[in-house]
Amino acid sequence: MFRKNSRIARSRTRTFREMSVLEMKMTVEQKKKAAAIGKLNRQLLLTIDVLDADVKFAADQWRKDPSNQFWRRTLVRCLCASTEGALGMLKNIMPESAKFFEVALTPRELEVATERRQTIENGTPRTKRVFLPFSDNLKETLKIFAKIHAVEIAIKYDVSGFKDLCNTFELRNKLMHPKGPFDLGVTDGAVDAAERGTQWFLCSLHGLLNECAKRLPHIKAGLSSH
Repeated sequence: MFRKNSRIARSRTRTFREMSVLEMKMTVEQKKKAAAIGKLNRQLLLTIDVLDADVKFAADQWRKDPSNQFWRRTLVRCLCASTEGALGMLKNIMPESAKFFEVALTPRELEVATERRQTIENGTPRTKRVFLPFSDNLKETLKIFAKIHAVEIAIKYDVSGFKDLCNTFELRNKLMHPKGPFDLGVTDGAVDAAERGTQWFLCSLHGLLNECAKRLPHIKAGLSSH
């Protein structure tokens, strides 16, 4: 239960021939951009590793005392932080990746990626923070990331795992903004649902990143096989 999932997006190996063809087709400027994307992708993996470590520690403590509500709440918070952290890192990569692959993002897609909206108030340009509801945020983020990398992947949102994940985030919100003491309780069923939801997310994310990795250039200054 709650296994460490640092294997995400690590299967990025290619044949020597495929790598050589990609390198020969890139200009010096493209290689610089590819190196920048490589750095962002390494940061993605490192961030996931740190968040995974938090989940693992919380899960280990919870197993020692499964009825302990503190560790149940902590585990739920860590699982949600891990999911949100991964989505946030995907968004961080989007603008540079879109430039590299020469993909034009719509104003709406840029809002999702940057979580910012440009507006005019009384003739003065202003920037507002924009936050989507969790389910919309997840769907839009994965869809835009796939678009940028020109990959088609069917992510199943009509399965129980996705519903479990959304329910876990609703629980996390209650834990962070309780209306009373009963909002702080985490049941056995909620812990089980959190695990199922997290596994659904990790499976979906792993599948997406695996497909996107096939589109990434592999050069010495860029992505390594990690």
